[in-house]
Amino acid sequence: MVIVKDMAVVMEYTVRLEDGSWVKGEGTPVSLNFFAGYDQVLPALERRLTGLSEGTEIDFIIPALEAFGKYDETLVHKKTFTEYPAGRNLVMGKWVVATDKLTEAQYGFFVKDKSGEDVTLDFNHPLAGKDLHYHVKIIHVRPALREELEYLRPCEHGKEAEEDSAQEPAFS
Repeated sequence: MVIVKDMAVVMEYTVRLEDGSWVKGEGTPVSLNFFAGYDQVLPALERRLTGLSEGTEIDFIIPALEAFGKYDETLVHKKTFTEYPAGRNLVMGKWVVATDKLTEAQYGFFVKDKSGEDVTLDFNHPLAGKDLHYHVKIIHVRPALREELEYLRPCEHGKEAEEDSAQEPAFS
């Protein structure tokens, strides 16, 4: 069987950067289960996996622009402690997850630098600007079960979808 939409996939993989540092796996492949066609993995990764069959082992590179985009200097902000008092409590070199009190949306940033008067925050994804070097082995591919599809997209695969498609049009 090959990987196409509505297939359950089990794969093992590692990811490295161009400098050889590990992003995922650290030399030992990690396992990933996903359903093809449901945005559960990086779109550029799924495009490269589509059409592969069980047992396939492959190496490929996902360029930064297809992965997490280019590194954007405009997403690096220097804030004085007067502008951002909470910056005093941040630790340089650490990632922070913040929650917007109004919308409750969460976002992450990296504390790039800190002095006695200000803090520099980097809102880029940690892999922005980096090509991803994958080694992948497809372990298992099977059709997704009806119950799995109903869970993934209840409006497309659930009972309501069946009933809607079975009804006659309201007008002709």
